[in-house]
Amino acid sequence: MKAYNVASLLPIISSAKTAFIAVSQPSLDSIGSALAFALSLKAKGIEARVFCPQKTDQNYTKLSGLDLLSDIFNPNDLTISLNYPLDQIEQVSYNDDGGRLNLVVKTKISAPKIEKSQIIVNNQSSVADINFMFGDDSLLGANASIVNRGEWFLVSPLNLTKSWAKGSIIDPDAPFSEIISFLIPMLKLDLNHEAAKNLLIALRVATQSFSVNVSPETFEAGATCLRATQMEAPMPEIKIPNSFDNQIPIEKIETQGNIFGTPGPGSVSTV
Repeated sequence: MKAYNVASLLPIISSAKTAFIAVSQPSLDSIGSALAFALSLKAKGIEARVFCPQKTDQNYTKLSGLDLLSDIFNPNDLTISLNYPLDQIEQVSYNDDGGRLNLVVKTKISAPKIEKSQIIVNNQSSVADINFMFGDDSLLGANASIVNRGEWFLVSPLNLTKSWAKGSIIDPDAPFSEIISFLIPMLKLDLNHEAAKNLLIALRVATQSFSVNVSPETFEAGATCLRATQMEAPMPEIKIPNSFDNQIPIEKIETQGNIFGTPGPGSVSTV
């Protein structure tokens, strides 16, 4: 298993409430890996978003978490998130209070109170608690300036050196999907079913079904993801018969035949 230097990442991940992932160039490898990473962050309770300046097409529809992906970066957009169980919310509405917008979240009668600490207010001009750049930021064009604010980490299969990066995960021998397959458990995140499925799709495309640009670690990454997809799949119930179930009492063997089904001394065979 590969070992990346994540010492500077771990303390920020452990306390982060929001995360932002920018993908400089779209591909099934980069987008699938970014969404897998976002899904793992979300499973830890971190509100995660993925940005790529180019729209995806129908080739990406099998990926999970596409609702986390946007091709628009507007610094004036505002997002209000609740770290609160969705099944405890009855209704969300808004009203105009003298020209002031009020958002109303109505919870179920038995639901706990929404605390201030559970409300996360975000706009894109204020960066997330932790930010990741997948690839070369210069390819973002007018949006490349997003790295000028906040703490950014670089993830790339290319040898890049960026002054804005607080830390870098660089692996020239691996696609994004292989890097993220190892990075997720290193950051103590959950490689859940949907994240693993995305990474398997990305790995297959990046390596042409594991036929080019592969190493032992590539197959190890694929095996790790495959195990993760199967762990959450329901296992069929298999009843293992007890050898003592329905056992014929020894005193009846002579009259009923032996346990292998051949006639016993007291039985009559028919031809």
